[in-house]
Amino acid sequence: MTALPILVGVSGHRNIHPQALPSLREHIACVLNALLALYPAHLQVLTALAEGADQEVADIAVQLGIPLVCVLPMPVATYRKTMEPLARERFDRLYDSDTVSLRFTLPFIQAAPGEQAAEDVLQYEQLAILLSRQSHILLALWNGEDHDPADQRPGRSRREGRGGTAHTVAIRTKGEYVEVSSASVKGSPLFAERLPRLDMARCGPVLHLHTPRVTDENPEPKSAGMARWWSDMPSGAGSDKRTKHDVGYCWQTLPSGQTLAEWERTVRLLAPKDLDTVIEASAALQRTGREQARLCMANGVYLGLEAESPPDLERVRILFGQTDTLSFISQQKLLGDWVPGMWPRARAAGRKQLGALFWFALTIPTGVSLFETYCEYGKPVSLLLAYAGVLGLAFLYYNLRVKPGKWQELYQDHRALAEALRVQFYWSASQLPLSVSDNYLRQHEGELGWIRLALRGPSLWAIAAALMPKQVQYKAITHAWINGQREYFRDRLFSYEKIAQRLKLMIHITIGALCLCIGTLAVAQLVCGGALLDSVPESLRELPSVLIGVLPAIIVFFLTFQEMRLLEEHIHAYDQAASVFEQASHQARGIRQALAQAHEVERTVLNDEWKALMITLGKESLAENATWIQAHRSRPITAKMG
Repeated sequence: MTALPILVGVSGHRNIHPQALPSLREHIACVLNALLALYPAHLQVLTALAEGADQEVADIAVQLGIPLVCVLPMPVATYRKTMEPLARERFDRLYDSDTVSLRFTLPFIQAAPGEQAAEDVLQYEQLAILLSRQSHILLALWNGEDHDPADQRPGRSRREGRGGTAHTVAIRTKGEYVEVSSASVKGSPLFAERLPRLDMARCGPVLHLHTPRVTDENPEPKSAGMARWWSDMPSGAGSDKRTKHDVGYCWQTLPSGQTLAEWERTVRLLAPKDLDTVIEASAALQRTGREQARLCMANGVYLGLEAESPPDLERVRILFGQTDTLSFISQQKLLGDWVPGMWPRARAAGRKQLGALFWFALTIPTGVSLFETYCEYGKPVSLLLAYAGVLGLAFLYYNLRVKPGKWQELYQDHRALAEALRVQFYWSASQLPLSVSDNYLRQHEGELGWIRLALRGPSLWAIAAALMPKQVQYKAITHAWINGQREYFRDRLFSYEKIAQRLKLMIHITIGALCLCIGTLAVAQLVCGGALLDSVPESLRELPSVLIGVLPAIIVFFLTFQEMRLLEEHIHAYDQAASVFEQASHQARGIRQALAQAHEVERTVLNDEWKALMITLGKESLAENATWIQAHRSRPITAKMG
């Protein structure tokens, strides 16, 4: 099973014109085949299996062996009643198919006071929001008509077609703030809030296949399958720097009558390049899972709650273990486990790498020592070659190993991904069906946007697990997450403070040694009349000059660790994080004590309090992690010339 799926969400009409079906099916098959060629082991179809377009796409996907993710807007029995008998049979066959990798039903939405919409409309609108948020590519089988467009209702919420295909496309292309009322979002436990008006995060492309309906005034079945593409994300096209704010760029008509090979070229050209990054990450995680199975399992067990976790939540645990392990391995290669100021015995078991940073930092005093010795001791060619070799080896190692291996990206990005999965895991365990991808790095798009995309598939697993009725393990969550993270940050704070103190002491000692050398040499020269006595061996006469040149390089060695390991920044961040988890631990303990004595009504209120605490703590953790990765991004480890 793939670690990070690519989700093609489907939204379409129920009453497709019969004469349009043959052409439409042909175009659907071409599109899915083209996407399958691009994402062969990762493609999955996210569908509600509604009568009409949804079932047409699902049928073809099953024939192609593409897994289905089935999300129903209402309970199965109720949902089946919305279909004709033949569609009902088709639904049963598809829903029970072995190709379904995940299936769950969306929660019931209670209409807000004054809400005029019918219950089923609210359920379909909830589905539309989910499809818009969670799909990597939205496949819309739509006639292109919107009877209540945003430009004709300034300042007014949508009234017609809520939850329909036009509405789903509009949410994706116009934004939730324009298309969805805040009451609709607040009524669903799936969404913490409506996405803001000036949301910086990109949702992904829409592929629109023209789909005439039986009820259209001029259906034009011959136009079925004509395609348009909308995207707010950079594609693999190369030099195009236009953004989502270029409205003219958003929709583009694709050539009609394309063959399968032409569709493959078109999709490859237009598909967001961030999805390629997701695929690379998924392959790396699966490889790590195979090669480091024991370590991945140990890191996954660290989350706790092994006893009663649903299978879908276990998938999140497994992915966390792989992600945490890959980040750890990359960290060991890049940063190692030792810094000046850390006692050798403090190195944890299994952590015995000095890391590329150590060797790059050591290059500075080593190179200076060789060059100063070369200059002061007869200029032997061997020392000059050794000096050039040290610098050359460091430069080559960076450009041939560190940079091509993407050690920094693997460490930082997968650490961010692991922390997001940690929050997703505990949200789900607390029966919070929230998607962490909706709440992470929304203000940090660009090179980090792929992380939010990668989280969309695992978020659905966690949502499915959260919607399963089960007893929340309050004590286990408190112990594993809240208290565990509190102790982690406390330990790291204490460790980093000690290291920073010792490192400063070492810098001060080196500065003192430099001043002593300079002072001693100056006094000696004054006493000897400006030059050292010839009776002093040359090796001793030149030694102070070498030391005066080398000691500043040793100071730079120490400062490199202080700067690149972000010691001061980490001390501040760990102090803040420890305080947050300490406060959360105090509140969690109070809620648990109250739950032990509460009546049924009180338990409902206290359970809501627990969920509110989990949401706040999760968002604080995500914000802290976003700050961490941005700080590390601003201090890349590179081999610089000059």
